[in-house]
Amino acid sequence: MVKNSFSLNKNKNYAGFTLIECLLALFLLSIICLLFSAVIKNAKVVSEVLKSEKEKEWHIFVIQLENELAGCQFKEIQGNKMIYENPKKERNILIEYKLGKIIKVDNGGYQPLLIDVREVDFKKEDDFVVIRAVFKNEQQYSARWSIIKGNEEEV
Repeated sequence: MVKNSFSLNKNKNYAGFTLIECLLALFLLSIICLLFSAVIKNAKVVSEVLKSEKEKEWHIFVIQLENELAGCQFKEIQGNKMIYENPKKERNILIEYKLGKIIKVDNGGYQPLLIDVREVDFKKEDDFVVIRAVFKNEQQYSARWSIIKGNEEEV
């Protein structure tokens, strides 16, 4: 009768991980998980900072546009541009949306006022000029100026 027994042959080398190698792998995995969770927590903070940057950029644009158009008279809106007349220099000033930017065109010069814009809508509503802009990150802002005797004031 033959007995079946399991015995380890001490002369054979078995491939496998040692306990130290397993502990080292678990340690590295835990560090990677901790770093990943920290990145996820900070992504929300970074997102909020970027949103506030676009808001600041919009407010700076509105103030700059108000200063650029001080003393100018509103003429009309044609599609994606507003036309103002500068009575002192006897020429038109265009505020135009082109290639993801809101620009000012004055006497052949080109001045970008706002960038990273996906769409802009210029409207004249009663005695107001309304600008609505959507940034590439889907944030929307709007501003309006009242038209009083040819001058604009922000409301």
